[in-house]
Amino acid sequence: MGLLFSPNNQIISQSQNYSCGQHIVLKKLLEDSVFKSFYEKEQKSLVNKSQNLNLNNRGIVYKIPVVFHIIHNNGVEKIDRDQAIDALQILNRDLRALRADTATVDTLFKPLIADIEVEFVLATKSPDGSCFNGITMTESVYSYNNGGINGSDQVNDIMMYNNVYQGNWPGNQYLNVFVCGSVGTGIAGYTNYPSGFFGNTMNNGVWLRHDYCGSIGTGSPSGSKTFVHEIGHWLNLPHTWGSTNEPGLATNCNSDDGVSDTPNTIGSNWCNYNEVTCGPVANIENHMEYSSCRKMFTQGQKSRMRTALNSTTGGRSNLITPSNHFATGIDAPAPFCEVDFFANRYVTCSGDSIYFEDYSFHNPISWDWNFQGASPNTSNLESTYAKYQLPGVYDVSLTASGDSINFITETKNESVVVMNYVGDQLPYYQGFENVNFNAPEWISNDLNWSITDEVSYNGSYCLKLQNQGLAEGTKQTLESKTLNLSDSSKAYFTFKYAYARKNSSNNDFLRILGSYDCGKTWATRKIIYTNQLITAADQNNFIPTYSEWKEANIVSLIGPFCVSNFRFKFEFNSGGGNNLYIDNINISYENTTGTDSFINQEISVYPNPSSDFLKISALKNIDEINIYDIMGKQVYSNKTNTKTLDLNISNFKNGYYSIKIKVGEFIKVKSFIKN
Repeated sequence: MGLLFSPNNQIISQSQNYSCGQHIVLKKLLEDSVFKSFYEKEQKSLVNKSQNLNLNNRGIVYKIPVVFHIIHNNGVEKIDRDQAIDALQILNRDLRALRADTATVDTLFKPLIADIEVEFVLATKSPDGSCFNGITMTESVYSYNNGGINGSDQVNDIMMYNNVYQGNWPGNQYLNVFVCGSVGTGIAGYTNYPSGFFGNTMNNGVWLRHDYCGSIGTGSPSGSKTFVHEIGHWLNLPHTWGSTNEPGLATNCNSDDGVSDTPNTIGSNWCNYNEVTCGPVANIENHMEYSSCRKMFTQGQKSRMRTALNSTTGGRSNLITPSNHFATGIDAPAPFCEVDFFANRYVTCSGDSIYFEDYSFHNPISWDWNFQGASPNTSNLESTYAKYQLPGVYDVSLTASGDSINFITETKNESVVVMNYVGDQLPYYQGFENVNFNAPEWISNDLNWSITDEVSYNGSYCLKLQNQGLAEGTKQTLESKTLNLSDSSKAYFTFKYAYARKNSSNNDFLRILGSYDCGKTWATRKIIYTNQLITAADQNNFIPTYSEWKEANIVSLIGPFCVSNFRFKFEFNSGGGNNLYIDNINISYENTTGTDSFINQEISVYPNPSSDFLKISALKNIDEINIYDIMGKQVYSNKTNTKTLDLNISNFKNGYYSIKIKVGEFIKVKSFIKN
């Protein structure tokens, strides 16, 4: 499902999954009589102008200012500048017919290949005239538009919270490109045909899912073709089979795209070079197809696109004027005006290096880095590595210049966190009674995690996540310091937690992740979904009693995770419920509760490995047995009252399992392999 909105913020829903949402949006908009009136008049005018357009003005390249608005919630969708620039370069290459594989176009259509003679250029001035680098960043829970949120929420957050200019970025001055976590279920991108219905608002732009923006980072070479496809729509091109979103329908042979040199086609999702369902051979390699081999526009499409760009409809013609080029800063080389930089990561371990990259704008010619606590601690390179030998929290600064006369300095205080490569030895216990809740002990993405004395499982303090008041979909993360798990091939992780919904619609959940490389990469070790997270009845302003705590047991810290620089992370996804409380974090090589007397008792699990039957025996009667797979999912449970038990595991999948054995008030965990 994908969504768009009209200027009055009416939600426009899409009920099926498609890679391009443009025509589904159009179909819904046409139900609005005001829009329908605009659309019919504008399209008739554009068609007439297209037929009379003189394409002899070759060599005139129209330049259009573009701004990338990165809307993120601190996840993978927070793409970097390099990925946005890569997307822009690919777009311009495709519009100018400069793809290397253009030479392989079917001989039937090769004479029709068109250089659209349009280029998009990063704006260097914001609407108030301030210098910037063409990209804005906005942290927003609305980055993920999965059906219940429309594009207006994304635009509104950009206007209020972006890091450059708060206000409208007019659609007749910039092509606004919105890069998001999601733009609707199953949708890679969408836009609107040129229309005065939208005025000069920002929703006269292009939406892209982050992994369909560029070919690097989260993008891919195949996904990068989405941008030029949506620009085709933005410049008034339908799909080659006409104004529907469904290729392959027999009825598509009765519709057309209004372009004389794109043969009538049914539309395809694959590269069928012999597609003749509607009669003529289809131009399967056209950018406005859905095939993976699309690589060209035709001369007729060029006429239609340049007509749209020369028309006042939708404000397109203002984009290419000298006055607008001056206003957006693309008329001349931009001045050096700001220093900025980024690192490939800001949390590392002792002995590791961090790569720092200059993001200053525009066109600096000299650099002077200062890395507190690093070796080397200075550099005059544009981008460089700095190695950190000792744990600590360090500043980084960069002084740059664009003319060797005017220098600007940017300092990021306490931005680098270096942890011990060899972490604390197990057992690890954290009851939050006397804790330094700052880096490098704990690292959080916000201030919603804190230590509280309002409640605890035992003692006086516990960990609290302030969930009340957070927008649904907000992710709150808390990362640990390094721990040394290298003395064994398996460790056990338990903690107490308490949570209550406010009502049945709440869908909060907690994910526990582990890292075996000091936080460079993370892997989910357990997910506590809403129904498992609940420890008390629905209520407002939940404060747990002693009986309203549960214990989480993570039994998947094995093999690769048993390293000297293991770290764990809590990731809470807000769903509208109460605050979350956590206490008594334990990580050890033995998973036990109760006194040491039970630890020393004889409990046998054999044969191990086993392919069919497993025998479990103890000195005392076993009350309960629970078996978990490597991801912590319970696969077997049995209450019993015997010292020995023969268990048939022949139907279990091959792999590593943990057995949680309860005898009276004591619990012990053993493991086995099913082969």
